Amino acid sequence: MHDELNHPSQVQHPLEFLTQIENSAATEQELLLRDAGTPWADLLAAYVDALNELALRGAEENGYTATYGLDEGHAGGCG
Repeated sequence: MHDELNHPSQVQHPLEFLTQIENSAATEQELLLRDAGTPWADLLAAYVDALNELALRGAEENGYTATYGLDEGHAGGCG
């Protein structure tokens, strides 16, 4: 019986195992976000603000001033 448990056909493929771990973690994160009660719009706005702050701080350290904006409803720099 011990030999049957260690038989190669009983071993799960490593990529399948990693996929299970990834799916489990994603499900746990979704549940935590849902149960937190934070509105998605507020969470997204806070995330974008944090990214903008990091981008601005990085640009200032290099001696550049980063400016981002919209031009007539579309992103600047088109064309």
